Amino acid sequence: MHHSDQTIIEGIRQRNSIILKHIYSQCYPYINNLVRTNSGELEDVQDVFQDCMVILYKKLKEGDIELQCSFNTYLYSICKRLWLKKLQTRRQEESAIRDIASTVELSEDDLIRIYDEEEEKKRKFQKHFLSLKEECQTLLRLFLKRNSLKEIADVMGFKTEKYAKLRKFLCKEELKRRILNDPECKQFI
Repeated sequence: MHHSDQTIIEGIRQRNSIILKHIYSQCYPYINNLVRTNSGELEDVQDVFQDCMVILYKKLKEGDIELQCSFNTYLYSICKRLWLKKLQTRRQEESAIRDIASTVELSEDDLIRIYDEEEEKKRKFQKHFLSLKEECQTLLRLFLKRNSLKEIADVMGFKTEKYAKLRKFLCKEELKRRILNDPECKQFI
């Protein structure tokens, strides 16, 4: 089904699940291709797409979006900028790690082992994060991106900041419980 750009914009503003599914089905494959062909992983695609949707929602909450192109092109350009920014941050982090590594008297094998352990830790923790309900994942991503409780409540459709705080606490506790009960994660805790 085809939706006009204005219908899509109104659908985002109203958090219409049909419109949001339409956006996902129409745009996600292009964003997946953009990120994956430029050194990204599946998690990067999900993060970029989620961040883009939050940006769109915030822009619509602050006012209206005046499109100079199709909605799909607009969404793609936001995702592209987000991904390029993330790549730039990664390069800076890798450069900083190389600078630190050059001053540390560890062998290259030790540095690789330490890096691999950190990556394994991230993978195991991410496995538990992705096993949470979608709502908890979204809420915790917003929290980790330092959104205020008011912003989280608005995006998530909660009536109060207090409820957003309670849901954040419950989601964090659930994630913590899953990690602590996983024998594979014990070595990292």
